[in-house]
Amino acid sequence: MSISSVTLINDISKKYAFYSNICILTIGLISNLSLILVFVTLRTFRGNQCAFFFTVESIANIGVLLSNLPTSISTYVNNQDPTLTSIVLCKVRNAISQICGLCSLFTVCFLTFDQFMSTNPRPSWRQISTLKLARRLTLFNVCFFVLHSTIFLIFTKIASSAGCAIYNTVIDAYFTFFYYPILSSAIPILVTISFSLLAYRNVRRILRRQTTMVRRRLDRQLTAMVLARVFCLILLGLPYIIYSLCRLNVNMTGNNKLGGAIVSLIAQIIYSLLYMNFAVK
Repeated sequence: MSISSVTLINDISKKYAFYSNICILTIGLISNLSLILVFVTLRTFRGNQCAFFFTVESIANIGVLLSNLPTSISTYVNNQDPTLTSIVLCKVRNAISQICGLCSLFTVCFLTFDQFMSTNPRPSWRQISTLKLARRLTLFNVCFFVLHSTIFLIFTKIASSAGCAIYNTVIDAYFTFFYYPILSSAIPILVTISFSLLAYRNVRRILRRQTTMVRRRLDRQLTAMVLARVFCLILLGLPYIIYSLCRLNVNMTGNNKLGGAIVSLIAQIIYSLLYMNFAVK
């Protein structure tokens, strides 16, 4: 009975991962490419730094989806994980995934900060929010996380028991005490929530400012998009952070095969929520 249950759960987990990844990849490519097309072609958004950040984030999101989902789909179709046959593919996929993921995450942070500055009632603060500053922040963002990705290029290995991952106690400690709880969790969440709420407060005061009706509508529209993006980021990304911390600090299955199969199914659901965060717009 236990063996049949484990087999059934594992089969459900594999099928769920396959079909959900196909759907998420399709939705993600369409939505991100559509958003890029809108912001690049429409004259209203040309030269707007908020639109620039949305475009950069969409490009990073596409990088996350293409670096992770095709290999997962290929694993189900060919019954073999391509990252387990090539150490180069294993290292490069992990590095690109982390670069694009963190760039996307911190671009949302810059996006909320920019929206707070651009909607601020003080003219001197609004002048700080420029396309030139947005480009500099993006350049710093990309350069920093490209350097950070050297961790994955150096320490990622292939093990028959756990697959393509990092097996180093020092790096595990870094992930446990800084990467997951602070770099990819506390900092982005605190920054995005704080600045998005401040931007929302600014937008509610827009009527008191002597600005054109077009500018007021644009500020409201962009702020609504920013708030929706922050909501999706927290709702869809937080389960992955919690799961990653538990996986690093707690033996979630032990020698229980049924428990391992259930955890694997839960992990697939959490990963699908994470990738949906990079797909929905």
